[in-house]
Amino acid sequence: MNYRPEARAGVHLLLVLAATLVVYVLTMPRTIGLEDAGLFQMVCHLDGISHPPGYPLFTNLCQLFVKLSIFPPGVFAGNFLSALLAALGCSVFFSCCFSITRDLLLSYVAALAYGFSATFWSQAIIIEVYSLTVLMFLLCWRVLLAFVESGNVRYLYLAILVYAGSLANHWPLMILSTPALLATVFPRFELIRSHLKSPGFWALSVLVALIGLSPYVTILLARDTAIAVYGDVHSLEELLSYVARSAYSDHHDVAGSMDRVRFMLWLLTESATQFGFVAIPLMLLGIVSSYGTLPRSTAIGLVLMYLGSTFFLNFLLNFRYEVFWQSIFKPYPVIGYLALSFWLASGTRYVVDWLRKTNARSARVMPWVVTAVVVLSIFSANIFENYRRTTGWVEQYGISVLESLPKDAVFFASGDFEIGVFGFLHLVMGVRPDIELRSWDNLVFSNRLASPFSSDEIQQAKRIEFLEGNTRPVLASSVPLAPAAHQGAYYRYTPGSPRSAERNPQMDLFLDQLLDLYINGLITYPHEIHFAYYRLVSFTRQYVELALTHQDLTEEEFERLTRLQSTFPGKLATLETLLHLDRGNDGKHFLIEIARAAEEQIPPFATSESLAVFYEFYGRIMTMEPADNRKAISYFEKSIDTYPIPNNTSICPLANLYRLETELDKTEILSQKFPESRCR
Repeated sequence: MNYRPEARAGVHLLLVLAATLVVYVLTMPRTIGLEDAGLFQMVCHLDGISHPPGYPLFTNLCQLFVKLSIFPPGVFAGNFLSALLAALGCSVFFSCCFSITRDLLLSYVAALAYGFSATFWSQAIIIEVYSLTVLMFLLCWRVLLAFVESGNVRYLYLAILVYAGSLANHWPLMILSTPALLATVFPRFELIRSHLKSPGFWALSVLVALIGLSPYVTILLARDTAIAVYGDVHSLEELLSYVARSAYSDHHDVAGSMDRVRFMLWLLTESATQFGFVAIPLMLLGIVSSYGTLPRSTAIGLVLMYLGSTFFLNFLLNFRYEVFWQSIFKPYPVIGYLALSFWLASGTRYVVDWLRKTNARSARVMPWVVTAVVVLSIFSANIFENYRRTTGWVEQYGISVLESLPKDAVFFASGDFEIGVFGFLHLVMGVRPDIELRSWDNLVFSNRLASPFSSDEIQQAKRIEFLEGNTRPVLASSVPLAPAAHQGAYYRYTPGSPRSAERNPQMDLFLDQLLDLYINGLITYPHEIHFAYYRLVSFTRQYVELALTHQDLTEEEFERLTRLQSTFPGKLATLETLLHLDRGNDGKHFLIEIARAAEEQIPPFATSESLAVFYEFYGRIMTMEPADNRKAISYFEKSIDTYPIPNNTSICPLANLYRLETELDKTEILSQKFPESRCR
């Protein structure tokens, strides 16, 4: 190959690598967290299969990496791998920028600004696939830039290999970003077209592409895996279905066009705040200035790079616009934010050049002073959000739950967060080896009672069969076993006994700590807020039931109940419990006071489901004597507007009130909107 980068560029790449890696290692968590952390840690440590599309390139690399003897047991190795890949990505980004501009200052600003940007930093410090996703895209981009500059076809073959390898990691984001890569090679269109006429070119291209895609074979060959979301993949047809994510749906029934519009505005806000508000004018200045200095293909490629994993992706998805789904969407645009970093660096260069012209005396120092100010401002804007070294309450919760279980218990977990946390602690870290951990939905763990693809009826029958034939203590976290004793963090299966609530002193210390964190606003990570919210709902149910059935609650227990009920999830759970007591119309005034207080403190992260439930509760309170049908109707309508699905339990009481108020036209509209609901 004739093309050679400047020899000194290697020093700059190492500097970028070192600067970002040190920051990532100092800020990354030392305990298990949420998102997909628990699942990926299990997959990496236990040689499993990750969730669709499998991400085999990352998991194969991770499975080798975590077994290196230099790492301590736990989450460090997996998180460090993500940090290392992210730092390498920043170095390659520096190389891409320098290849395009031959400008060291611009390249440093772009690489470090991206490395310390809010979203990329947050993904670089946890075990996730996005660091490798960005690295593979940048490697492909860098090789294509070399091809454009040199015209050497061997770079094209290498790009095909890297591109195919990226598809073996996170193919949706890579495909969405492909137009940017195609724009990059447009100046060599004629050369590429001439190669396309050669059968040898096609044969070799297919061969290197298959090599790049070969990690998917490991999914097909894996057998008797301890960790696999849906179990082993036995055929090519199953593999294709798995890779295509056929079992997943990115469309929500209650989401509509307005949700997409709101996500578009949210994406603009997210883009503007990735580097702190100081960077906004620099990015805008960079967009304008780059069109006058960059080749047309590169300028267009940057625009396509940004649009691919942001607005193009938003058009394909149909998420509900709420905080939880924003947190799910949040890491998707990591490739798109590369373009923002380049534009920010271009704007910085424009300002530096202007300052040098106005103050010739400081011409040498000024560029690096401005560079330092810009990079440090970005670092300062995002350090608080991404300093997660001391985050540990999620792991503490998992350990507290497992340690509180009776000896030789069977424990059912449900949901990605619970399975990830409990699974990692139990199977990887060896917490409570005497218990048996199972998935209620027959996912992830190999000891499933039925295929996860079986009908709900078959799976429920298998659960009942297991419970009836089991002699060990059975407990479940967020699954309401029946009959069961509610112990706050979980339910204890009590066959032959009525439903009840029981004290669980082993969890009280953790509950006090969780309340301190939640009430004082110290839980700031969106996934952790969501997790804490529903933990508080569960603990409140336990304590309210204890207060209703026990006359001997201690002062400490009453204080704990008061603190629980001071939160919105605590008020919601209190209303739920009291309304289900069926005490007639007594206590309406007391319930209204709780509902009013809850309405005044609805948190921004409350999901549409929980809000719909709250409005339904308020509507049911209004139907109590003396009834206020108009207010009841307004709250039931608000519940349905918030969560318009057929199984919303506000539909039938609203239909009855419409009939009672002789609003037959509204009754007909409601029945047409929800024909599946059968209300008498």
